[in-house]
Amino acid sequence: MNETRYSDNFDESWDIYNEKLQKTGVKKRRDALAKGEFHLVVGVFIFDNNNNVLLQKRTLSKLSNPGKWQESAGGSVLKDENVYQAARREVGEELGIELQINKDSLFFREVRRNWITFWFAATTDFEIANLDIQESEVDEVETFEIIEAIDLLKNKGIDNTWEILQLIAGKFE
Repeated sequence: MNETRYSDNFDESWDIYNEKLQKTGVKKRRDALAKGEFHLVVGVFIFDNNNNVLLQKRTLSKLSNPGKWQESAGGSVLKDENVYQAARREVGEELGIELQINKDSLFFREVRRNWITFWFAATTDFEIANLDIQESEVDEVETFEIIEAIDLLKNKGIDNTWEILQLIAGKFE
């Protein structure tokens, strides 16, 4: 694989866990994970004060799901980081928003093939024009009414992200 084609950092280190969330080691992003090994991922849906949701479109230089719409912010949990720190970091890096994320923001945990996603939802006051977008990862951002966002994610989003928003949306309606 030609790593220079992508905006992803293949040297970033991840703590590796088993399905019971017991830490079993450390690997780099470029390293293959064995069966039963998982890295942690966070996904954050940010809602404005009118219950609209902020979505982002990934750049074409992303390794996975280039050009697709996704949650407001998200990414891998780095070595020695917990999921709350990672969620705050990703929101800050990708959108320039300082957001308080804690156990009250955690909606649920989803186990996938070789990663475990911790899904968060939060409400904050923001203006799109004032966001500091990480251009290497984020192509565009936009707010949507929840039903519009679900439809967009169904048709142009990352696999089951629309289903996650549908579950989380009940908390905000």
